[in-house]
Amino acid sequence: MQQTITRTPVITIRQEQASVRVTGYFYAVDLGSHVRPQHHYVGINAECNCTLGHSCPAVDAVRAYLKEGGQRVDRPPFGYYPVRPSTCPICQGRTVSDTSLSSRNRGAGWRCSSGKTHYWQHRAQISAIRQKAAEQT
Repeated sequence: MQQTITRTPVITIRQEQASVRVTGYFYAVDLGSHVRPQHHYVGINAECNCTLGHSCPAVDAVRAYLKEGGQRVDRPPFGYYPVRPSTCPICQGRTVSDTSLSSRNRGAGWRCSSGKTHYWQHRAQISAIRQKAAEQT
């Protein structure tokens, strides 16, 4: 009879204070030289630019920074997305980045599980709201 032994790895992490600063519409987080990648950017949507997204320790560092009274990032202008929304504004489905839809004027491009049509539907809604606001002034 063969026996399988599994062990949980022991990981020792050196505790260092993360540094957080505001840069544009993002929080720039330095997690220290012992972390790779060392530098992270967290958006107003509480998502890091690294592959961990919402689960990144940089997001927790930003939360702690704000709890201690740290400066908040500026809100972007209406209709501009510095980062993709985490959920589709049309169907509330999950979104993924789509750089083919990114632009200097609109910001980060994205699409939801139903494809690119919801992105363009939302852009049309933004245009309609802007036009209505312009007519009222």
